[in-house]
Amino acid sequence: MKKDWKYIFYLGGAVMIYVAFNLLAPRQLDWRVTYYHKHKIPFGGYALNTLVHDQFSDRDIVQNNETLYELYDSVHTPMNLLIVASSFSPGDEEVQAMLGNVALGGHALLSVGSLYGKLSDTLGIDITNYFYEDGYNQYITDTKDSTYFRFSNAGLPDTAHYIYPRKNMGERISVTNDSLDVRVAAVNDLGMAVTVTIPWGKGRIILNSTPMIFTNAYILSGENHRFAATTLSYLPDNDLLWTEFYELGRMEAQTPLRYILTTPALRWAYFITILALLLFILFEAKRRQRTIPIIKPVANTTLEFVRTIGDLYYQHGDHKDIAEKLITYWLEHVRTRYWLSTTKLDDAFTEALIRKSGKPADDVRALVNVVRLIQSRPDVALDRLIDLNDRIEKFNLS
Repeated sequence: MKKDWKYIFYLGGAVMIYVAFNLLAPRQLDWRVTYYHKHKIPFGGYALNTLVHDQFSDRDIVQNNETLYELYDSVHTPMNLLIVASSFSPGDEEVQAMLGNVALGGHALLSVGSLYGKLSDTLGIDITNYFYEDGYNQYITDTKDSTYFRFSNAGLPDTAHYIYPRKNMGERISVTNDSLDVRVAAVNDLGMAVTVTIPWGKGRIILNSTPMIFTNAYILSGENHRFAATTLSYLPDNDLLWTEFYELGRMEAQTPLRYILTTPALRWAYFITILALLLFILFEAKRRQRTIPIIKPVANTTLEFVRTIGDLYYQHGDHKDIAEKLITYWLEHVRTRYWLSTTKLDDAFTEALIRKSGKPADDVRALVNVVRLIQSRPDVALDRLIDLNDRIEKFNLS
């Protein structure tokens, strides 16, 4: 058990060193653009979340990651809608659900960096980046250049200029449908529209092309929170639906365990089970058994036996006996493979062996003649024995 505690101590020390390095290491800023209402990173939406709850403090605020169709499926009264996203392209059913609620008297504030699809076609409005248009592309090379926004609505007393870095505020709104009473609410320093209001039925759509104004970095910069707050004030004092689906998606766990992880009781049971298993492995699952001896496999002594017998015959010098055994082995091979009788090694046997074996006729006749000669002699010379062995091996291998 002392050895176990030693390894646990080493592991704990390594974990503590790793944690210390992570705590003491300089933190890198997360520059992702999320607009997420819980993110405190520069381009998160934590400050916007605070601003929204301040302005609609007496109203119900529903925050989720559902589509417009799902949001309005159970809503039949006019409500406010807030969407902040890098791009926005809802489907036909979603556009119908949103416009239907707006027509009844609802309001929708859409702050999106690009707009395309069904809603863009219906409203006759495009959002483009003027950095890539002729006459304006020089601005993209100057990363320190600043722009300002101001409200152009005559009904607003706010005439201040709100300064922003131009590199993050290059989108503008273009109106292609003259049939709608589109009113410009705010413009940039080049006179381009960045916020417009569009009446629709009894309600109104507020469209903003610079969603970065709602991020932590710019709401908390100087007086810029006033520009974001004034833009929000175009929404009347009513209940608010705020969906982050169009920037973040569902934000659901993709694992098959998502049902367990999204249910508090099951999630706690799952984590407790994992912790119990880890503790069991750590303290109780030590492998305890005696060392298994290594048993060497039985050696194959067949070759050693054959070599020993061969040495005995060779040392004894009985070449005739060795030749007879070679002949016996060869004749057995002929009987079992070619189905020939080896009782008489005459010419008929020789011709039959030539036909069935397909061996060269001269080699077969020479081998049969050597066998006959050895069988007729009482003694066999060493060179004759070697010749017999060579001919048999040639016959078997050819």
